[in-house]
Amino acid sequence: MNQVILVGAGCGKGSITLRGADLLKRADCVVYDSLLDEELLSLCRPDCEKIDAGKRAGKHGMEQGEINELLIRCGKKYPLTVRLKGGDPFVFGRGGEETLALRRAGIDCESVPGVTSAVAAAELAGIPVTHRGLSRGFRVLTAHTAEGVPDFAKYAKEEDTLVFLMGKAQAKNIRDGLIAGGMSADMPAAVVGGAGTEEFCAVRTDLSHLAEAAERVQSPLVILVGKVCALELCNKNAQTSLQNSNEILVTGTESHTRRVCGLLRDRGVLSRPCPILSLKEKNFDFVFEKLPQCRWLVFTSANGVEIFFRRVKERGTDLRLFGDKKFAAIGAQTAKKLASFGFTADLVPATYTAQALCERLRALGLAREEILLLRAASGNPVLSDVGVQAGLYDTVPDEAMLERAGKLLPATKIVTFGSAGGARALLQKFALPAGCIPVCIGEETAREVKGRGYAPAVCEIASAEALADAVVAAKEKICRD
Repeated sequence: MNQVILVGAGCGKGSITLRGADLLKRADCVVYDSLLDEELLSLCRPDCEKIDAGKRAGKHGMEQGEINELLIRCGKKYPLTVRLKGGDPFVFGRGGEETLALRRAGIDCESVPGVTSAVAAAELAGIPVTHRGLSRGFRVLTAHTAEGVPDFAKYAKEEDTLVFLMGKAQAKNIRDGLIAGGMSADMPAAVVGGAGTEEFCAVRTDLSHLAEAAERVQSPLVILVGKVCALELCNKNAQTSLQNSNEILVTGTESHTRRVCGLLRDRGVLSRPCPILSLKEKNFDFVFEKLPQCRWLVFTSANGVEIFFRRVKERGTDLRLFGDKKFAAIGAQTAKKLASFGFTADLVPATYTAQALCERLRALGLAREEILLLRAASGNPVLSDVGVQAGLYDTVPDEAMLERAGKLLPATKIVTFGSAGGARALLQKFALPAGCIPVCIGEETAREVKGRGYAPAVCEIASAEALADAVVAAKEKICRD
């Protein structure tokens, strides 16, 4: 039976529930809001239909009735449709209306709770919505109603923390209404934007300066008013404003962008991950028939190791089958992933390139049939002469993420490329802005970028660590110039 499930996206990719993430990975169709972390879409299968049905102040994409009809159509067409909603589906998310519409249409539906920004935004800024001696509770309010601007003055006598959602355009009215109702202009307040994302920003202020503070923060934002806003509890998120993270765009697969952005953060550099490539696993069960006659298993990426041994586990393959095999890997990260499955890389070339690995394998003097290349279907052809190709997966462009990259590029000063395929996918659709420095993980990737008229910085070693170092060097160059 077809099903539509309303899933709360939480505040940023790190706060979605395990069930919510699992549903995204299995969904045939995702209908998503605008006011959420679109990195979540990288969890979807490459063939998943992604539909932007979000509504943003002043830029309404669909009316609620249209969204209801869309969900009904998707519910009839796809086995599993996920309605991905910012925060929690039922906290000013109109999830109740969508659920009623689906049930009236006879479509099976349920909901998965999400972490609401009403609590998460404050917490990420180091502000507790309740605190002994300061606030015994909190009241969550929408700054927009069907009847127009609410009467904010009636909340001025509240002793609980006031939390206003969707309040950027109403910040002045909130301030004026509360002060008119008798609240002190000195009451602590805070404006938190981009909660849980790389654009997180928190501005602490008082009630009299609330409107000015809201102007400094981009939507989606949360407005907090109450004594607790004077507290600044230890929270690393509260110490950093990431508004300039768009200046560095990290592209590639989801695992690659996550790793590089983490390494950059360790180096004190903020960046924006944009996973423009997805992995589409292939049927490679024929490989297991070739294992008895092969002597070397060759992996060219950590992704390949992960996909191969996951299939080994699914098949219930006896690991003793690999007892007489040797393993080769390109790079320390691939070798590390291999070790996580209990196997040591017997061969890792000093230079992390397909050419260097090819030369080392050729020096073994083995027949081509004795070497199995476990890698992407579109792997570097230089290795094809020394081993039998076994395509584990295809690397395919993620169109939604590519469009997102296109929107971010105008403000980008540095863009990284972790593969020639990723560079090709992006540069076929978009030109880099003047002055933007492309940083490439290796010479093969650099050739693709150079062929399109750019002069990239190239890592000395093809690794995520070296890529992060090259970005730092490029950033320092921009600062000097």
